[in-house]
Amino acid sequence: MKGEQAVTDDQAAMRLLQEGDDAAFEQIVRRWEKPMLNFFYRSVGDLDVAEDLRQDLFVRLFAYRASYRGNGTFRAWLYQMATNVLRSHLRRAKPVVSLDDKQTEDEGESPDVPDNGPPAGELLQHRDRERVIREMLAGLSPDDREALTLRFFEDLRYGEISEALNIAETSAKSRVYRAIERLRRTLAGRGLTASDLL
Repeated sequence: MKGEQAVTDDQAAMRLLQEGDDAAFEQIVRRWEKPMLNFFYRSVGDLDVAEDLRQDLFVRLFAYRASYRGNGTFRAWLYQMATNVLRSHLRRAKPVVSLDDKQTEDEGESPDVPDNGPPAGELLQHRDRERVIREMLAGLSPDDREALTLRFFEDLRYGEISEALNIAETSAKSRVYRAIERLRRTLAGRGLTASDLL
């Protein structure tokens, strides 16, 4: 039976899903639910909204499963779809909540923080770093922020970024470089270096 054996390759799982194997869809969701939640959370800074966007993404993935051709990497295809979900949300989001707003401790908790995580002092430092990073990312143009997030937070290669954003690879590199330079200037203006955020 098709769904009894775990599929480790995303492209193979998509082919099985296109053939009607619901177990393959569940495997894709299990593999990508946390990375997608993190992607959306870093982009919007609100865990509830990020969870809704992740749900929208998987609904869209299932609905458009027939459009997957396997020409590029599955990861680039998925991030392209996630970026489209995010852009749609940002276009219709009202009122716009600034990522610059100071969050309470409960609101600032990242989905990456484990339940048995570090002591409270370290956790506060972690949250302060996350807040500073979110503020700095909010200062970038949406295009530069998308490219930088995909490169450094999601670890996509430039070719995958170009696929995900539907731009030339040289444009992807330019956007990332421009974002890095802008962040460097912002850090210098605050009297900080990149190592202060690590």
